[in-house]
This record gives sequence, structure tokens and C-alpha cells, in this order.
Amino acid sequence: MRRIVTFVFLFSFLMVQNGCSIKQSSAKESYLDGIVMADKEGSFMIAFSGKEGILSPFEPVSVFYKNVKESFPRGTLIRITYDGTVRESYPVQVTAKDITVIQEVKDNWPPTMQIDSTYSPEEAIADGCYVENINGKNNNNKNLEAAVRFWQNASQGICAYLRKVTYTTEGDPIIADIIYDGTKFYAVTDSTRDSFLGTGSRISSKEYSFLNTYEKDGKKIIYLANKEQVSQKEYESGSLDTLRFIWSKKWYTFLR
Repeated sequence: MRRIVTFVFLFSFLMVQNGCSIKQSSAKESYLDGIVMADKEGSFMIAFSGKEGILSPFEPVSVFYKNVKESFPRGTLIRITYDGTVRESYPVQVTAKDITVIQEVKDNWPPTMQIDSTYSPEEAIADGCYVENINGKNNNNKNLEAAVRFWQNASQGICAYLRKVTYTTEGDPIIADIIYDGTKFYAVTDSTRDSFLGTGSRISSKEYSFLNTYEKDGKKIIYLANKEQVSQKEYESGSLDTLRFIWSKKWYTFLR
């Protein structure tokens, strides 16, 4: 069931901010959907959920509001109603008039359960996901720019969101959602669509503190870990709990 929370519009807040331009839509009201990454008093960060408009899928948006007692757990899917004014800083800024909770999440899990079991690479690419192992080939990756944007934003302390879809040899999608809230990384891996997975939990949730890089023989891997200084030997041993989200040879120059 949807819950609607009404807010007082902070037009004056936007007008006094400096250093970025204002874009005004001709519509009386506009809306955008997003996934909550971080909720702080008076504002929160969302990852844009959609494929239309001036934003790319999962791009960060700063949302301001006032006189609200409601909290929005990380991973909640919400709809922001605003007056069409977008302050074009980075991340872009909007001020909420209304917020509709589209999908609540249990234990801070991102909203992946609505994705169909037949989710194809073409659909994942169109949705702005970073897609790996298409047709079972570990060097057949698409939308690398989405992963690079996540890496660049997180490296600068900007909230970031990445949805990585990896395909098994049989073509089943495994979906990993990674949220950086400005302090830590939260990763949820959803393997419920893997038809060859054994018994046990099919959804795992982990936290990481560091964004690390491994480089060797023209290959670059960017991964999450709970240890900042990791040697090549230690990484190659596989003894650390890590989560890789960029692997590239073809795009090596681009990643640098």
C-alpha cells in the first residue's frame, strides 16, 4: 500500500543557494522516482530510477524538505513531486512538495524483487545497469560508464548507486545493488533467479569500508573491501572478502 507524505515546499531555500543554475519546467508539477541512498535531517539523497529526462539511470539527486518526521530507510523506492525547478549543481537538487512511498524494503534491501526471472541483458542495458558475462563471456560487459560513474562519485565522497547484473553460464541474472551513502558501501546480492543455485539464502547483504584498485598486465579491477592496503598477492589469494564491480582490459585507458 502506498503512503503519501506531504511536505512544505522550500522555494526560498533554492533561491538563496549559489554556484549552480536553475532549470524550470513548464509543467505545474513534475515528479521523479528514486531509491533512497542516505537520509539526513532536512534532506536525503536518492538514485534516480528511470530512463527519461535530463538524468541518467541511478544518477544521484539531492532532495530537500521541511517539517518532516518521516524517515526513509536506505533502499526505499519513492516518488518525489516538485514544482519542476531543478537546480543544476552536481548532484542536481530538487525540493519536495509531496513524497509517495512506492515500495518499502525489508532490512534495507534495495528493490530488486520486482525484476522478472527472465530479465535479459538487453533489458538490463536499457535500464542503465552495469552488465557482465553476457552469453557466458567474462569479457563481454556493457554500460561500463555506469560503474565508472559510481567509482568516480564514491572516490569524491558523493553518494552513489550501482546496479550490477551478472549472467551465469545458463543465462540467469544475478543482481547486485551497491549503495555508497557517503561513509560506507552497502551491497545486496540477489541470486533468486539462479536456477542452478543450491539450497540456502539467495539474498546476501554485506558492508564494506574501502574502494580499492588491483592492476596487473593491462588489467584493472576495482573492488570493495574492509581493508584499505591490499597487496597484489593478498588479493590474488582470494582470502579477502571483496566485491568486484569493474573488470576491464578493453577500457583500461578510459578507466585511468
